[in-house]
Amino acid sequence: MFDFVIIGGGIIGLLTAKELQKTGAYIAVIEKSSPGQQATWAAGGILSPMRPWHYSEAVNAISSISQPIYQQLSEELHTQTGIDPEWLPSGMLVLNDDDMTRAIDWCQQHKAPNKLLSSEQLNKQFAHLKSFDEPALLRDDVATIRPHKLLAALSLYLEDNGVSFFNGQGAKTLHTQPNQITGVDLDGRTIKAKEYIVCAGAWSSKLIPKDSQKPDITPVKGQMICFPPIDIPNHCMVMDGNRYIIPRKDGRIVVGSTREHTGFDASTTQQAFNELRDFSQQLYPALSNIEPDAHWAGLRPSSPDSIPYICRVDGYNNLSLNAGHYRNGIVTAPASAQLMADIVLANPTRIDPTPYQLTR
Repeated sequence: MFDFVIIGGGIIGLLTAKELQKTGAYIAVIEKSSPGQQATWAAGGILSPMRPWHYSEAVNAISSISQPIYQQLSEELHTQTGIDPEWLPSGMLVLNDDDMTRAIDWCQQHKAPNKLLSSEQLNKQFAHLKSFDEPALLRDDVATIRPHKLLAALSLYLEDNGVSFFNGQGAKTLHTQPNQITGVDLDGRTIKAKEYIVCAGAWSSKLIPKDSQKPDITPVKGQMICFPPIDIPNHCMVMDGNRYIIPRKDGRIVVGSTREHTGFDASTTQQAFNELRDFSQQLYPALSNIEPDAHWAGLRPSSPDSIPYICRVDGYNNLSLNAGHYRNGIVTAPASAQLMADIVLANPTRIDPTPYQLTR
């Protein structure tokens, strides 16, 4: 019998496993495909809410705790596994924000480095972009990380530290007795543990027993494209409206993303490909004669106000939930994992857990 079974092998599940593994616990991670193939795989790896001034304090609280953790985490994983998650302090250029005054006020209140660039300063400092007539906000303190490399490093680290993985085996049903989960059905076998934690992203609601309150989590598809390596004069990512461009260390350019309410359909479309390509080629002239060489989609777990559920599930004394992070899964994952671990281990929590309960 395991001490903890974690259902879901994305960034939330893996970092939750890492927090619990520190205690010497015997842990299993169940993933219906391979680790991180959904929301985490589709993520750009921006280590900040894209526009934190549009988010609630509950989201920004776990984001602000998580952001400074990533440099050390990246270095630790690189040292232990040889896989570089590519933490990069790139900065973020915010264009065409609908409330620049609010953005600057937020940065000042939170002591977040920022600079309002005039159009002349913008065109000089970012000459590789198209020309602009309006000012833009530069946030120097924002970093990025490469999601698939982060996942690979985390998975190897956890395996090396005794965590068991059940990949390609979807959790079918949770066995219940009054106030207790007694096992989880996989394909042809039952896995048992003292504690069960659902970290299954958009699929989490399906795993909560019918007699318990279910989280309000719905899938939202995000499509992204990537350009082959080019010579990058500036690694600063660019936010323009709801879309963004993220230069990678190796010269590749990631562009995202769509927000589509298509249920559990994670297929890609030519329309989204064309829209993302045209957006990036207009903003980044160096891409004009280059075609993207990758196109993918993932399902993000949307929740009301983008506030995740990090809590015990009422009615069961050994069932917990860590899901519903929507577009902020990577940036909020370390603090979410810490809070989840504190809850299940009955430790004092570092932040107020109230906003993340099922009942709000």
